[in-house]
Amino acid sequence: MKLSGKITAAALAVLLAASAAGCADKSWAAKSDSLTVPIGAYIYNLYAAYAQAQSKAPDQSKAVLGQKIENKDASAWIRAKALTYTKEFFVIDKKMKDLKLSLTADEKKQAGQMTDQAWSSYSSAFQKYGIAKSSFQMAYADNAYKESKVFDAVYGKGGAKAVPDADLKSYYAKTYTNFSYLRYPLYTTNADGSMKAAFSAADKKKAEGVLDGYAAQMKAGKMTPQQAGDALKKVLKSSSDQLNSTVADLATDTSMPQTLVKTLKAMKTGEIKTVEVKDDNAYYLLVKNDIQKDADEKLKDDSGRKQILSAYKWQEFSDGLAKEADALSGVTLNDAAISSYDPSMFADTSSSTS
Repeated sequence: MKLSGKITAAALAVLLAASAAGCADKSWAAKSDSLTVPIGAYIYNLYAAYAQAQSKAPDQSKAVLGQKIENKDASAWIRAKALTYTKEFFVIDKKMKDLKLSLTADEKKQAGQMTDQAWSSYSSAFQKYGIAKSSFQMAYADNAYKESKVFDAVYGKGGAKAVPDADLKSYYAKTYTNFSYLRYPLYTTNADGSMKAAFSAADKKKAEGVLDGYAAQMKAGKMTPQQAGDALKKVLKSSSDQLNSTVADLATDTSMPQTLVKTLKAMKTGEIKTVEVKDDNAYYLLVKNDIQKDADEKLKDDSGRKQILSAYKWQEFSDGLAKEADALSGVTLNDAAISSYDPSMFADTSSSTS
């Protein structure tokens, strides 16, 4: 049967469209008048979103795909997050231009070194997924340096949202706890340092007596924390310094034994206390240091100030980027390329660099 010329033309148009789709340029994911994001950078963002979903999964014993993340199907959540991350490149690119910012030669060099270091460990996996080193550098290192630069320009001294030192000090003092401690393990150890056997009641009492004695002398002003640490070093026959000092957010730190957290929260600045921490099989001597003084010291130093500022305002900054990215216009998305990659491609992923 002979087909009409009109039908033949229509059929030919469909065939040509299908052929064009099959040969679509999948080298890029999104572009604007001033920036083109390679598909590899999108794939990396998909990978980063997958890793983030894994950490948020309600059931850590099961595969993330098939679960819900923030009440959304995991696969859909990962795709949406990866697209937001990709659009953020354009937000940052615009902000860099608006603020008249650019990476210095030294910053570019550091970004390259940051890329090389990570690439040496993850190149085989990333290349398998279709991520070229240049795409990885754009999404991983270059973007990190640009975000940091924009953040400093906005929230740093003289920025549109500059934060006064008084506010930084208040935030730091309310959020963190500065403390020093001596730890006496209540067990014998193997050659590799692992636990061999729990102390007998007599040995346990002796250990507690040692730290209680140091605490009494410290309260009486007869011994400093460092002197106590040096004394414990001899008792334990250790080559390591036994006095440890740290700053922690007790509300979010999941690595610390809960007994330790509860004890520190109840202590006053300058207080010295000993406590058995059963969830660590050890006896501790704790000194709660002056967090206000610590804040003052940190704020004297540019890098210390930046650390506090980042802890205080980075989430706000990040949320703002995501909001702007989701409302972004003037960007063309390569849907054919983007939709050809599915989060299931990372199902064998066991670690993340994000």
